[in-house]
Amino acid sequence: MKVLYFDCLSGISGDMTLGALVDAGFPAAKLTSLPQMLYLPQVKITVEKVQRTAIAATKVNIFYPEEHVHRHLKDIYEILDKSELNESVKDRAKLIFEKLAGAEAQIHGTEIEQVHFHEVGALDAIMDITGVALAFDFFGIEEARVNTIPVGGGTVKCAHGIMPVPAPATALLLENFTIKFGPVEKELATPTGAAILAALAMPAAGIPDFKILKTGFGAGTLEFDEIPNVLRVFIGESSAADRRDTVWQFDCNLDDMNPEIIPWVIEKLIDAGALDAWATPILMKKGRPGFVLSALSPVDKHDAIRDLIFRETTTIGVRESKVNREKLQRASIEIESEFGPVKFKKIIRPNAEIHLAPEFDECKNIAQSHNLPLREVYARLQKIASEQKT
Repeated sequence: MKVLYFDCLSGISGDMTLGALVDAGFPAAKLTSLPQMLYLPQVKITVEKVQRTAIAATKVNIFYPEEHVHRHLKDIYEILDKSELNESVKDRAKLIFEKLAGAEAQIHGTEIEQVHFHEVGALDAIMDITGVALAFDFFGIEEARVNTIPVGGGTVKCAHGIMPVPAPATALLLENFTIKFGPVEKELATPTGAAILAALAMPAAGIPDFKILKTGFGAGTLEFDEIPNVLRVFIGESSAADRRDTVWQFDCNLDDMNPEIIPWVIEKLIDAGALDAWATPILMKKGRPGFVLSALSPVDKHDAIRDLIFRETTTIGVRESKVNREKLQRASIEIESEFGPVKFKKIIRPNAEIHLAPEFDECKNIAQSHNLPLREVYARLQKIASEQKT
C-alpha cells in the first residue's frame, strides 16, 4: 500500500505541499499543464529550485490576473466537473474543498451552499488543491499521515480583517490533529494546507513504519532565521500493506422510513462501491424505534456514497468520520469438491493459523442446484476445508 507522511517542519500550505510532491517525483510538466486541464488558461504555474536555510527545496509559483470573484462551492465543482481530470482526482479535490466550505460555514454561521470563498476560492487555491489531488493520484497514495503541526503565532490579515493565528477556519480544520504554537510569529498553517490534511490525512504519533521510496521538500515563500521554511513529505510502501487502511464511515439515524426499504439501500450502497453497509436498531428520543444506517467507503468514493444515502433515505443529515481498519491477510482461492471447484476465503491469523471458509453465494448456488439444505452444503465444504489444512 502506498503511503505518504507529512513532516510539517514549518507548518503546511497548498503551495508547499505541491512543491514537496514535485520534489518527490510528481512531474512538473503535469503540474504546469493543470490550468489547461481545468480550462483556466489565464493561470500560469512555474516550478523552481530554491534554498531555505541550507536545504534545497522546490518552490511552486502560481500567477493569475487580479479578479473580483467570490466563488461558491458549486462554482468550484462546476470547474472541476468540466475539466479533463479523471473522476478520482475530481472527487479528491471536491473533498478538500468541501472541508474548507464546511469550516467556513461553521465559522460564519451559515449553510455550506451559501459560503462565499475568498482566498480559498481564488485561482491559486484552486490550483493548489487540484494539483495535490492530481499528485496523490499519480503516486497512487492510499493512506496519508501527519504528526505534530506547527501553526506559528501572532496575527494574519485576511478577507475578514486581522485574525489570530491559527485563523478560525484553520483551527477548526485541525481539530483532532496535534498542533503546537511557534516557533515563529507568522502564519505557518494556512486554511488550504489544513483542509488538505483534514480531507486526506490521519493523525499519527510519530512516523509510521514503512519503506521510504521518495522524499521531497516544498518551500514556503518566507525565509526564517530560526527554521527552514519547508514541508517535507515521505512517500513509501507500508510494511503492513494488506492489513491497514483508512476509510470513511457514514452514519445516519432513520425513524420515519419504511424498514422494508433498508435492505434495498444497503444493496445499493454495496453496488456503489461501499466496503460494507449495515443497519442497527435503536430507540430514539420520545421512545421512537429507529435504525442507524452505516456504511464504510473508500476515500475516493466519499461523495458517491454520501450522496446515495441522501438520495435513497429520508435522512436530513449524515455523520462522517475517518476510521482506521486493521485487517487480516486474506485471499480468494478455489478448492476441488464433490460439487466441482468452489471459491473459499483464505484467512491468515496473526499466529499464522490458516482459516478457510466457503463463500456464501457459492454455498447457496450449490444448495439450489442440488436441492440440498444450505446447512448440509456448508458442513460438507467445511469438512473439505479442514482436510485441506491438515
